[in-house]
Amino acid sequence: MGFFSFTIATLAFALEVTLFWRARNGEFLSKFSLFYSYVAFVFLKSVLDLVAFYKLPQYYPNVFWFTLTLMLVAEFAVLLEASDHIFRSYPLIRRLGRFLTACICLFFLVVYIIPPFMQPRSPRAAIFDFVKRTSLTKAVLILALLAAARLFHLALGRHVPGILLGFATYLSLNIANIALAERYLLAGYGPIFAVVGPVSFVLALGIWNIALRRYEPVSPDAREFLGGFEKNPEPVGSRLGRYNNELMRLLRR
Repeated sequence: MGFFSFTIATLAFALEVTLFWRARNGEFLSKFSLFYSYVAFVFLKSVLDLVAFYKLPQYYPNVFWFTLTLMLVAEFAVLLEASDHIFRSYPLIRRLGRFLTACICLFFLVVYIIPPFMQPRSPRAAIFDFVKRTSLTKAVLILALLAAARLFHLALGRHVPGILLGFATYLSLNIANIALAERYLLAGYGPIFAVVGPVSFVLALGIWNIALRRYEPVSPDAREFLGGFEKNPEPVGSRLGRYNNELMRLLRR
């Protein structure tokens, strides 16, 4: 591991510890349990990768790709967290949002992510395609969540946009990195490819540290300013409340 890679890994560890330290001191770890569980998993992944790299180098490639695959699955927890907070005022609709998010994930898994593995190809090409397709699936889910928030004029506060911005930054850089690697890896892109992934996650951690430096609850009556005009979400919010109550009545029958 070179000096630059060691520096990036150290910075990532420091930012992850800072995230948890602020959440613990501010007593809002439980407010974003899925998100912090994901960050804890990434921290553990990094430790396992380092141990394998220095102590069991013969197993490092297998450990790295195995933990990377688990991390790609764990990343969906960030989107579930965002969905929960977007619909936090409407419990049943929040559950419906989770269900729809899971259905979208399953649809993309069956139709978009798994089929390439059925084709004969090199392991490297299969892994690249898997990373790219899962990242694109998550990008679609981010757009769907933001579209829902804008359509219903839901107040997001500062935390959810920050979490999604950091995640979108990380995903977009990785999608571009994979695309460039598929095209230019044999032409010397390998060293750059190995750097962009960790740097993109450090950028995401930096954004998350800014967005989550303290907890600021969102008032249900908060107003959003979209497109330069003040939007009052109350009419649509009342409508969502009615939908939520209707779902409750249906479930009680």
